[in-house]
Amino acid sequence: MIYINGSILDEKPAGLGIYTKNVVQNLGEMDKDLVMFCPIEVKGIKTEIITEKVKTIHKKKGGLMRFLWTQFVLPFKVKRGSILYHPFQYLSIFSSTKQIITLHDLIPVEYPAVAKHQYYYYKWVMPILLKRAYKIVCISENTKEDILKNYKVDKDKITVIYNGYEEKQFNEENNHKEILEKYKVDYDYMIMVGASYRHKNLHSAIKAYGKVRDQLNSKLVIIGKDSPYIKELKELTKSLNLEDSVKFLGYVKDEDLPTLYANSTCFVYPTLYEGFGLPILEAMACKTPVICSNNSSLPEVAGDAALYFNPESEEEIAKAMVEINKDQNLREELLKKSKENVKRFSWKYTAEAVYKLMK
Repeated sequence: MIYINGSILDEKPAGLGIYTKNVVQNLGEMDKDLVMFCPIEVKGIKTEIITEKVKTIHKKKGGLMRFLWTQFVLPFKVKRGSILYHPFQYLSIFSSTKQIITLHDLIPVEYPAVAKHQYYYYKWVMPILLKRAYKIVCISENTKEDILKNYKVDKDKITVIYNGYEEKQFNEENNHKEILEKYKVDYDYMIMVGASYRHKNLHSAIKAYGKVRDQLNSKLVIIGKDSPYIKELKELTKSLNLEDSVKFLGYVKDEDLPTLYANSTCFVYPTLYEGFGLPILEAMACKTPVICSNNSSLPEVAGDAALYFNPESEEEIAKAMVEINKDQNLREELLKKSKENVKRFSWKYTAEAVYKLMK
């Protein structure tokens, strides 16, 4: 019997929830006997409803409740001799069954300021979880190397299984001009998404853009809900006199993203660290040239289909912006390679590899 800890899922999945939803739905097509514990019903899979207190809407309290539920309730719901899969960074310490855990990244270790409570979790609790895990799934070779660097783990327990992306949503056809009108975008622009935390390094891209704005016809569009970091970026934009050229669209619905990707001159991804870098695939699938950092997992995901830069060099970022906007041959070459690159990734492939590990 295979059980899945789906306590991270709710009505509006994001991040780890998106991974869980897509992997679980594909697993459900392979095995109709799977059982998932979840606060909501999920189409196509047997679901045992659990307390709503674990939902991500409750933020830190929800995270604590998920952890406590995983430790003190979940073990009693799983039959002996079964497989228990956790698609995110929790695991039942007291369960005697074989458990598989997916670890996405070590951002709390690399950037403690992002979430101090998670830093302590990764420092003191994670070593116990990884020791108890029967198998560990990493979403990139980079995450695997980070685990081996930071924890005493048998490398034979680790399997690298790449993420997929939502092919039905992110594609060339899903491009609707009325969405541009909705956001009042009637100009050429480069796009950046995921402005949640400082390690996303959008501030360096804004400074780089300021150096070459006069050489470009494109504005810079930033997507991300209000946060302390967004506020910092807006203040930076004002101090550099870039308010007319750097536009903040705020929160954008998932269904609107493909159009905004597709109509941009390029996608800029200056992050300092990612466990995978899913937006790269989303942009490529929408026929958008990608320029991105040359660090962490990004070269694994983008392959030879992106123009890379050192994210700690404003000059390199600026040079890449100019190059991708001016060199039509480069753009066409990257788009051709992007079309092939995205074929390597699919949630179906991800789920098949996870299921093979389970069996």
